[in-house]
Amino acid sequence: MRSVLVNKYETLLSPIEIAPNFVMKNRMIKAPQSSWRWNLDNTADDSDALAMYENMAAGGLAAINVAAILWEPAPGIYLGAYDDKFVPGMKELTAAIHKHDCLAIGQLHHIGPSGGLGPNGELPVGASSLTAYEIPVPAPWCHPTRGLSVNEIHEAQRKQVEAAVRLKEGGFDAVEVHIAHGYFLNSFVSPLWNKRDDEYGCQNIENRTRIVCEIIRGIREACGPDFVIGCRLNGREFHPTKVGITPEWAADNAKAFVEAGAQYISVAGYGYGPTPFRYCPDYFAYPEPDEFMEPFMDEYHDMGLWTAVVKTIKDAVDVPVMTAGRMDEDLAERVLEDGDADIIALGRTLWADPHFARKVAEGRTDEIMHCTRCASCEDPVTQPRICRVNPTLGQERQLAAKPAETKKRVMVVGGGPAGMECALTLAERGHDVTIYEKTGALGGRTKLAAMIKSGGCEEVMHIFDYLTTMIEKSDVKVSLKTEVDERLIRKVAPDAVVVANSSPYFIPDIPGMNRKNVFTIPMMSKLAQVPMKMFGPDKLASMSEKFFPVGKKVLIWGAGAEGAQCAEFMRKRGKEIVLVAENDDIGGMIPLKYKERILPWFERKNVQIVRNSTVVEFTKKGAIVRGADGSEELIECDSMMVMLPEERDPEFFDMVRSIVPEAYEIGSTLGGENAFFKHAFADGRRVGCLI
Repeated sequence: MRSVLVNKYETLLSPIEIAPNFVMKNRMIKAPQSSWRWNLDNTADDSDALAMYENMAAGGLAAINVAAILWEPAPGIYLGAYDDKFVPGMKELTAAIHKHDCLAIGQLHHIGPSGGLGPNGELPVGASSLTAYEIPVPAPWCHPTRGLSVNEIHEAQRKQVEAAVRLKEGGFDAVEVHIAHGYFLNSFVSPLWNKRDDEYGCQNIENRTRIVCEIIRGIREACGPDFVIGCRLNGREFHPTKVGITPEWAADNAKAFVEAGAQYISVAGYGYGPTPFRYCPDYFAYPEPDEFMEPFMDEYHDMGLWTAVVKTIKDAVDVPVMTAGRMDEDLAERVLEDGDADIIALGRTLWADPHFARKVAEGRTDEIMHCTRCASCEDPVTQPRICRVNPTLGQERQLAAKPAETKKRVMVVGGGPAGMECALTLAERGHDVTIYEKTGALGGRTKLAAMIKSGGCEEVMHIFDYLTTMIEKSDVKVSLKTEVDERLIRKVAPDAVVVANSSPYFIPDIPGMNRKNVFTIPMMSKLAQVPMKMFGPDKLASMSEKFFPVGKKVLIWGAGAEGAQCAEFMRKRGKEIVLVAENDDIGGMIPLKYKERILPWFERKNVQIVRNSTVVEFTKKGAIVRGADGSEELIECDSMMVMLPEERDPEFFDMVRSIVPEAYEIGSTLGGENAFFKHAFADGRRVGCLI
């Protein structure tokens, strides 16, 4: 009797009907996120976004929510719907999505009160005129706002209805009215933004939802009964001192929208306040959650960001409800099985792995590259989106792994992330690839990084798990404990060599460097090797909270990413920290979202920062530090750490390129910022596509 294999994600893979002409083949949808991958004139025609969304559609999703689509002109690389000229590009986009049995939703967008000043200093617009003291997010992240007149509100409604008509003409299956994230329509339904006393005020449910309900009815009248209309709203708003939208308030809003004609509700949320966490709580855990956010931590870790709120809304409406936020396949299935939501909206999950849905359906979940929560995708938010672990995002055509015209034997020197990503790309293209790694395992310093970044925000081990799994399943050969030198290269005689080994960290030649209380990155890495093998990154990080082989007061020389994250790690373990910075750039290449949060955290935690200074000598009592004015002072401390970045050493690469036809350098071997994971993946993919 043959056994029948049952996919454990049965609910996630089951179909659901939103309307007779809008039946989703599974419960996975691309969440709305602006990509900034459109043409500069807001058209879709032959843009990078087309290939990006088609790749996601090919990845097995039931629907793609294309955001953010402008209903009136605005700065930024968005898709436009404010003129008929955009319709041909929309048709090209929706045709590409529909080709893969995938539905297309268009989300209308206006940044509203969260926008910047106009070219002539014009204030951003919203429900109410608010002063700098009244806005829920202070400068420089937000500005005072200008409230619209009733006539201006009606004009905005007309424009949104007309934009929806263009979406329908452009082949979209549905339109989503955007009422979340501190944007235009959210400012009318939120008590944090709306201080009006007229029919569009927050005095009651009818008034605060009036603008949205009128838009929904206008779209229905203009687009007919078969065009699906959905709404995305804030299910909860966070603020340290003020009351925003509560789950109960959100449920009442959702009920009004459904009564007006909305056919599904998509739930998100937002955070406001003096600390930059505007997309809270995606990033509120770095370096640790703000105190007032602590009560929500267990909730969102256990259910996803917004599921607890969705449950309240779902009880109030009789249409499908979507949840979102930090979902993996197991959590998504459990949320659906428990009846807490009907559909899962996936955002950064699909930036990291556009074929997430297909891999779930085919039982290949071990091949999923999960989002590591690094915030590189919004570094800054006004750039075309990138992904640390998926360098092809937005560059699907440019970095396609096309079959190689000539099969080559390629030697990859170094088994860290850059070398592994390059090797996988080369093998995918048909080359004969071998990784040579001098240690006994692949992964480079990934586990060490996972330990340093542990704590619930970044999830670095996803990188290690994915790359090692894919190498095992690929045709890539691996030679461990193999030191590559000129003799070996000549013996192997490869057609091409990719140098992906690490560069040496800068160790300055100053008095006292050899003292027992002076530590360098290579020394710390060596100390961690054996316990890392025994316990793994998370366990070792936990153990280090009770014991770490440094003194009570620690001076860290170097305030780039290495030094800043080391300071964070040590401070959380009770150490007194002095951070010596060579310049004013504290944090270096740490993504902006995190950099904005770590500096106030240092201040709250009494981390002493000595700027524009350098260490000239290590002594028994501490470090002698020289300031920009040439003055020197002794900073007493128990232990000292040198956390200066890697520096490229060209000697090995120069030897390689002198004896092989093709030679390339990638990742850490280039030194500096190239040691970052996002450069490792980007370099690996780029060179893998070149050979």
